Amino acid sequence: MFDNNKKIDFGWQFLRYYSVARLVIALLLFLLPFIAKSQAGLFDQDVYTTAAISYVILASLLLFLSFVEHQFHIQAYTQPFTDILMLSLLAYAGQSDSAGYIVLMALVAIFALLLVRNRLGMLYGIFVSVSLILVYRFREGAFDQTFYSEVSLQIAGILVVTLLGNILARRLTYYEEETAEQQRSIAHMHRLNSQIIEKMNRGIIVVDDQHRIRHINQTAWYGLGLPDTPIGKPLSAITDDLDYQLKRAHRSSHEGLPFRATSTGPQLLPRFIPLNANDMTLILLDNYSDVIKKAQQLKLASLGQLTASIAHEIRNPLSAINQSIQMLLESVSDNPQEQQLMEIIERQSKRINEIIDNIQKVSKRKPPERQILVLDRFLPNFIKEYQQGLQEEAIITTEGVEQGLKVAFDQSQLKQVLSNLFDNALKYSYLNTNQYQLHLAAGRDPLSGDLFLDVIDEGVGVSLEEKDKIFEPFYTTHHSGTGLGLYISKELCEANQARLDCIPVAFGGACFRISFDTSSYMIDADLAEQLAEIEADESNRSERTNPIEDRRR
Repeated sequence: MFDNNKKIDFGWQFLRYYSVARLVIALLLFLLPFIAKSQAGLFDQDVYTTAAISYVILASLLLFLSFVEHQFHIQAYTQPFTDILMLSLLAYAGQSDSAGYIVLMALVAIFALLLVRNRLGMLYGIFVSVSLILVYRFREGAFDQTFYSEVSLQIAGILVVTLLGNILARRLTYYEEETAEQQRSIAHMHRLNSQIIEKMNRGIIVVDDQHRIRHINQTAWYGLGLPDTPIGKPLSAITDDLDYQLKRAHRSSHEGLPFRATSTGPQLLPRFIPLNANDMTLILLDNYSDVIKKAQQLKLASLGQLTASIAHEIRNPLSAINQSIQMLLESVSDNPQEQQLMEIIERQSKRINEIIDNIQKVSKRKPPERQILVLDRFLPNFIKEYQQGLQEEAIITTEGVEQGLKVAFDQSQLKQVLSNLFDNALKYSYLNTNQYQLHLAAGRDPLSGDLFLDVIDEGVGVSLEEKDKIFEPFYTTHHSGTGLGLYISKELCEANQARLDCIPVAFGGACFRISFDTSSYMIDADLAEQLAEIEADESNRSERTNPIEDRRR
């Protein structure tokens, strides 16, 4: 069905045009006898002048009412009858040749049909025919054969024109309804396409020939680091790397190189597709980190299956080697060189065993049992427990850990992640400063609102070339490392809906940040219940430690 409100809007517009034309015709009918100096040829000059002036005043009033927009249906049905009545009076009192008035009345009947769009519009043609008979009756006084033939032809012509006008009005209504339905379908498809584009897991950016952003979906906006109002901005203001690759594409379908828009953002793989419309370019952004992750998972899964099948056979010889080395170390105490060789064999055997353990942990890792942890309570206990297992004294400082910061994580897995990060931080700090020391910082990200925990060392830092490789399995920069610690830590973080990133540090060293997604556990019923219990416990504790309440007691 055609929207009734829109139909009435079109009707008011047509009614205004019609009212303006009525006022112009009324002025012409009033002034024409004076301009042509044909007052003497009028059938009744007084009646004509009075009717013409009344028609001008009435036309002005009806024009005003059409802009007021009140009671459309009443105005649409009554105004044409008013016009036919006034034109009939003017035809009666005007010149003897009334053909012009008859044409005007026929046009009024047609306009009325286009205005009301209803079969009742045929009444206008009948009203014009009756008015025509009355005009001839009062002017001529008597009917003759010529009168009958002339009036009959005129009435027949008016009725035929009115009938054709009715058919035309109905056709126009049908076409308007069909056009409106198509517009609604197009608008619906446009909204649907917009929603699909916004919800796609693939980032989409549209830029013009000046490399200004014309459209960006939510996935691309997140991937580029949540830039502020990117629409209309140059692409170079958001990411120089992507803009440089776009310039090299030269308006051709081209797959770019992986890049990061921000230091903690995902790796994105761009693809440039030129659009024929207005020299636009479509940029598709795929999360390359997911591709790498899936490839690594497949590699480690295969390696885990292989390791599980031969672990028993490897460990039995390793155990025999370790026992033999222990016995040889006890017996070869006088020869330092042989003792050093035995120690090397022992260390390498332990390293092989550690590699097998780590691979089995990756392949047989259990799903996390997430729980709410309060950082300002968890971290001191973990640091104390960790320092007790060290052979050397380590300096671990904490900064900015506000009271009541709550995260959702598997407690044992978070301990494993922090142990790996602490081991690396202390090791590289000692290599650079000859001191075992690291720093902890916690807070809330101002953009995403998520909590983060930073582990910062005093080492030489991580280069840009190594930053994307250190989380790959079996990649290590230390001769005694296995290359699996950071990879396992990152996997454990992602399993707990968190992220582990290496971010630059202004004063040197390396910073590994764990970003906790606080919104993920707000909708989890079990975690929400734990959070409520912790908040209730904190509230009770604060009430018990209130000094005013203590004095009252």
